Amino acid sequence: MQLNRRRVMPEGDKTSAQNIGQLIHDVLESYRPEMAGKNVLLETDFDSVEACVATSQIQSIVSSLIENALEPMTHGGEISVTLIDGKYQWELEVADSLGMTLGSVETAAQPTDKMLPLIIPFPESKQLRDAHRTAISQGAQIDTWNCPQGGTAHVLTVPRRHKNENQENWFSKF
Repeated sequence: MQLNRRRVMPEGDKTSAQNIGQLIHDVLESYRPEMAGKNVLLETDFDSVEACVATSQIQSIVSSLIENALEPMTHGGEISVTLIDGKYQWELEVADSLGMTLGSVETAAQPTDKMLPLIIPFPESKQLRDAHRTAISQGAQIDTWNCPQGGTAHVLTVPRRHKNENQENWFSKF
């Protein structure tokens, strides 16, 4: 006898078609007073993205990425948030001007110009660890890049899903 196992998602986390740009915009609006108080400039560039997502999970990831970017900015800086629509996935990049630097990451070899940008192997902050866990639970991933100009960029990559697709199939398509 084989049991039929299904993952039950909490009521608030059911997936539905959402305007991702509006979802991210709403999260960013809640951080505007803190950004203004820290003299942080926010730049956004959003493609129009409609996707099936668990709203609270995406909001949690965006909040974690923004908090991680804001944490080291005690005397101002810049955060750039870019949303890109792709055929098989959509991507959200949150780049900061004063985040983790290359010197704070232990690497096996010293970087050269040919190696940049460099993937940072392990998230160092609690916000990034939480964002990684949430992304994985959604079948997505977050890559962290060291920007040659300084600062870091965190890129959330989410594969496209369809309304009628079973959650068990999400991981096999990424």
